[in-house]
Amino acid sequence: MPLLRILLLAFPLIELASLILLGQAVGVGWTLLWVLFTGVLGLVLIQRNGWGMLQRLQQQMVTNRSPFRVLKSGMWGVLAGVLIAFPGLVSDVLAIPCLIMALLHRGGGSGPDDQDGPRTYRRGEYTIIEGEWQPGEPPRNDDDVRLNDR
Repeated sequence: MPLLRILLLAFPLIELASLILLGQAVGVGWTLLWVLFTGVLGLVLIQRNGWGMLQRLQQQMVTNRSPFRVLKSGMWGVLAGVLIAFPGLVSDVLAIPCLIMALLHRGGGSGPDDQDGPRTYRRGEYTIIEGEWQPGEPPRNDDDVRLNDR
């Protein structure tokens, strides 16, 4: 826990040092332009991904489907936006993998292959629902009754 506190205190200082080094390398004007540009870009990403995620969540809920894939896809975009909006170079570099993950998951589970719950399939006359089983568990007698009640 103390390591986390130290990192949270050190992160803004590292960001400040990176901006100072950037200012020395390319100039104060370009550094200020970079900070403004990334701040606006971060806000646009947060707004766009957050609003799109809410719309896809509503679609998933209307069709009674699992919202977890939509939440996962939107989370990466919003996290990238937050990291980019935070002034500094280290957070911008950390946002790159988040942007890549957001692009990889941008479908958000709105397609027909979205299956976040247990998978079901038929084998003969029985419907198989994937789940967990541990060796040594006694078989339940009521399971056979439910499968034959169709």
